[in-house]
Order: sequence, then structure tokens, then C-alpha cells
Amino acid sequence: MKYFRWILYLFFVFLLSLSSCKQHQISTEIYINIQNIPQTQMLSLIRKSADGPAIVLDTVLIKKEDGESSFKTLLDPNAMYSLRFESDGRSILFTNDEPVIRITADWNAFPEYSISSPASNTLRLMLAEFNKRLQKIDSLQLIMNQNASDSLKQIWKADLLKEEQEKQDYLKRFSDTTQSAVLALYALGILQQEVEDMEIMEPVINRLANRFPENKEVKTVKNTYTALLEKQKSNPEVGRMAPLFSLPDTADNEIALQSFRGKYTLVDFWASWCAPCRTENPNIVRVFNQYKDRNFSILGVSLDKNKAAWTEAIHADGLAWSQVSDLKEWESSVVPLYQIEGIPFNVLLDPDGKIIAMNLRGDELGRKLASIFEVQEP
Repeated sequence: MKYFRWILYLFFVFLLSLSSCKQHQISTEIYINIQNIPQTQMLSLIRKSADGPAIVLDTVLIKKEDGESSFKTLLDPNAMYSLRFESDGRSILFTNDEPVIRITADWNAFPEYSISSPASNTLRLMLAEFNKRLQKIDSLQLIMNQNASDSLKQIWKADLLKEEQEKQDYLKRFSDTTQSAVLALYALGILQQEVEDMEIMEPVINRLANRFPENKEVKTVKNTYTALLEKQKSNPEVGRMAPLFSLPDTADNEIALQSFRGKYTLVDFWASWCAPCRTENPNIVRVFNQYKDRNFSILGVSLDKNKAAWTEAIHADGLAWSQVSDLKEWESSVVPLYQIEGIPFNVLLDPDGKIIAMNLRGDELGRKLASIFEVQEP
């Protein structure tokens, strides 16, 4: 799931860093006045980017004597930019919604500043509020790490969860109410890193699409999100239907997982070369013998490459159930289908083909089947 969160986050940011060849650029003048600047230094105008390093568009010298400088350039209206002070890396984030943008600040009062761009000022206020919430959460986490009674820690934990939820709700409200599609997408990019479940994003994105029905970037986000969500829903997870596949058995006959419908089925991923798998096999043999007459079956799926080694291991370990393999080891089609990162690995399916348990090892498998078939484990 984190994989999809990261992809979607990058996609949000990428939309905010569209290249000039894809956007109508606007001639923009930026005037900067920084009071109490401690030294003459370089100031860089940067286009934010997710597909590589941030792109420096221009640099100017801002002098200690007057703290003033300016840029005149072409900027995209649907991108995010920053002004970075090279002496210490502090920066001012903004978007381009005005032909003339004026920024004033006191060096000693950063990150406070004023900006004449309405959308950028809204962004400034949003980030300031969001950072306050982050600081409050950080403070609660520090308190929780202190020595305290369990009752106090439970109270602090409840407060922490409340603050985390309010932080997410704040980002949702911002996305729902801002008049700038660019800022709404930026807030969604942050929110995507805050939530564990992609499905939480669905109503937020739908509301955004309804508010900006003609916005190309919003349409693209919605379409991409929908495709990613559908792909996530196809991933193996308890409560979801098991991904279907068909592979040859030891006699090269195609065996389809769907043919096991109507029975509780353990899909066991293993290999002859996998020592932990071979160690686990006697337990699976015991369970199979105990429940094979109770509407239970097993489908062994090997990640072997050598057919002789595979069939020899089947006979040596007494695996008296269906065995299939495409003999492609980690290049097997089932590896990405079930997101297999290591073996032994298994999924237990109900008669409808729905996953009801995953990665049952040792006595766990026996206990699970005992609860299903209501028998007393020996």
C-alpha cells in the first residue's frame, strides 16, 4: 500500500511542476524586499520538481545594503515555485497567479513574510497552520516518550490520535474550499502522505473533480487515482478475492485456481531449494491428512526452476496434493500477482475464492482450520 501512496504523491507533485512545453507561460515580475538581511547573497528562483532535482530557473544577487532584488521571467500558472536564499537554504514557496508579485519579509522573523499573490498568501497561511499542527503532534510524541503511568500514556495517546485526525481533516477542508486547483492538489499531495488507506482519498478527489470539472490537471489526477485504486483492490488481502491464475502441473496439464472453488483451499507457495519451506512441509502434510475429507484442499505453487528437483522434493516430502509451477523461479507470473517477497508464503481461501487468512505457519494453520471445521485440535 505504501508503494501506491508514494506513486500517487509523486504524481500530485509532478502535476505542480509541469514543464513549460505543456503550459501557457505568463510573463511575471517578482520583487523582493528583505529587511535586516545579514549579508549579500545569492537568491535562486526554483521550479519545484518531482522527476529529478529542483530546477533553478534564475539567480540574482540580493545586497545587504538594501535587501532588494527582482526577477522578470516566464512562469507556468499551474506550477509551484520557491525563492531560496543560498546562505542557509531558507525558502519562500509560491504559485504564479499575478503578473507582478511582491514579497517582503524581515530576515529575523522568518518564516513570516507577506506576498501580494492571493493564491500564494493562501498557501502561506495554510502551511503556517499545518506546521503548527505538526509541532503540536511532535510535542505530544515527546511527552509520550517520557516516564509516566500507563493511564497517563493512554490519555496522551488518545490526544495524539485526535490531533492526527484533525490534521488530516484540516487538509481535507483546505482542499474542499480553496479556489485554486493548484493549491488543492498541493494539499492532496500532503494528505496522501498522512493517510494509511488510499480509499480515504476517494471522496476528497471526487469533490475536487466536481468543483473543477474542466481543469485538465484535476481530471488527470482523478483518472490516475482511479486506476491506482483499482490496481490496489486487486492486490491480495484478507477479505478480497484471490487473484486468479493457471499454471502447469508436473504432467504439464494446466491447473486453474478457479477449479478449486467450492472448497476451502490453501494456496501454498514454496520451492525445493527453500529450506524453511521444506521444514514447514511436514506440518502441511499433517493438516492435509486431517482435513482432506472435510471440504479442504491444497494447491502447491512452486518457485522452482529445475523440474527434476521440484518433482523429487514433492515425492520426498510426501506432498499428495496438486502441484503447479511455470519453472521460472522469481520470474514466475504469480510473484507480482500475489506480491510475494519471500517463501514460504500461503493464502487460505474460502469456497468462494475469497482470502480469509494469509501466511499461516506452524500450528496457526491447524488452529485456523479447526475453528472453520469446528473440531478439536489434537
